[in-house]
Amino acid sequence: MKSDCTVLGLSDAGAHASQLCDACQPTFFLGRWVREKKAFGLEEAIRMLTSRTAEVMGITDRGRLALGNPADVVIFDPATVGDQPLQRVYDFPAGADRLISEATGIANVIVNGVVIRERGADTIPDGEPAPGRLLRGGAAA
Repeated sequence: MKSDCTVLGLSDAGAHASQLCDACQPTFFLGRWVREKKAFGLEEAIRMLTSRTAEVMGITDRGRLALGNPADVVIFDPATVGDQPLQRVYDFPAGADRLISEATGIANVIVNGVVIRERGADTIPDGEPAPGRLLRGGAAA
């Protein structure tokens, strides 16, 4: 994991949502490998989760806080950030199931400068447009 060639990430694009849940990978990484095992410094871990991934994927306007870039930010408490045990929920069409893992220690999620989650609750009302934009060719479309 410490190799310069390492890029953090897991996904099967939701193809096996009832069999595995990779969504907790960032919070698990911060809780387990940064806080508990001290295998990574906090700054190094944040770089691996943000600018390193954007750099490798060719996403030119994400991964760094810089003047003129979209403000995509997760505000978290390093002392409590982590993941909860997997839960099975039945909220897909026709009552189909999927696995989820709730995050702990996350205060806010900000996308394009707009708070979309605060203390575990969505702040954008159902049916309202979200501030995120589709990425094409390395930048928001």
